Amino acid sequence: MSFYQRVHQATRTLLSRGVLSFVCLLGHSAQAEVLLLLSSDAPYYGETADSLQTAAGEDSANALTFRVLTLQSPEADTALTQTWQLIVAIGSKATQQVLSEPGNSPVLSIFTPKNAFENIKVREDAGSPRSVSVIYLDQPLERVVNLATRLKPEIKQLGAVFGPISKTWEDELKSLTSQRAIALNSAHLTPEDNPVAVLRPLVKGSDLFIALPDHAPLNRAVAKWILHLSFQQKVPVIGFSKAYTNAGALASIYSSPEDIGRQAGQFIVARLIEGDTTLPQAQYPRYFTISTNFTVAGSLGIHLPPDNELYRSLEQQETTLP
Repeated sequence: MSFYQRVHQATRTLLSRGVLSFVCLLGHSAQAEVLLLLSSDAPYYGETADSLQTAAGEDSANALTFRVLTLQSPEADTALTQTWQLIVAIGSKATQQVLSEPGNSPVLSIFTPKNAFENIKVREDAGSPRSVSVIYLDQPLERVVNLATRLKPEIKQLGAVFGPISKTWEDELKSLTSQRAIALNSAHLTPEDNPVAVLRPLVKGSDLFIALPDHAPLNRAVAKWILHLSFQQKVPVIGFSKAYTNAGALASIYSSPEDIGRQAGQFIVARLIEGDTTLPQAQYPRYFTISTNFTVAGSLGIHLPPDNELYRSLEQQETTLP
């Protein structure tokens, strides 16, 4: 049965031989009922929901009940008035809708950028009695900088451009580069600026450039010109999507729908079945994906280790993430 059939059916039950153990853990409750609310029927939201249910089913001995709806589902409004042991909002639009509704059901927001989540929570959730947790879509900057130094250990100048959203990360990036004796070569870019005029000197003065996610129109402009200029200047770029790598970045680091769903499924099991109340309310992605471009690496004279080796080395480098 496809994901879309499950959405139309609106229910997926993962309940089998684990019932007895689950009853022992949850006392009088026979099952944990979880609502998965997707921002739309876009494939990446569906893939996130599928991965979540798979991870939760494996880790809970299949003792969870999920109802899967999109915001556009006729049943969505009614479902949001009901009480759930957890509502998982997948994407920014679903998060905004859930937090704008009255209710006491705890909420987990996933596949939402940090900036978007914080803006929604301030606007929609003021004074709400809900418990709200989030797994951000963004990569922690420490992970990105670690990848940069792994790909080019001799780096002295790291380039970055900050837009209206990503400018909130400037101080943290300065701190991370300073700790590694790397100079941050940066500038600010607005939609009104000429991107070439801003980006050309940045690329020219950098040993490696990292692209930071921002507003979609700015992302497109930066991607177009930074890849063009970096090719001219032979400066490697680290992007934040598989598309970036395919378009000419040396590498990209991001969390896929499968990565986010896996972490969310584990969160649900820990919270609802194991009763873990120590989980942080806000988390960066624990799991991530690295994609590399060996053609670009060859043209730059950079030796690229296999992606799985890069992954393991970053895991070993990381400090405890919030």
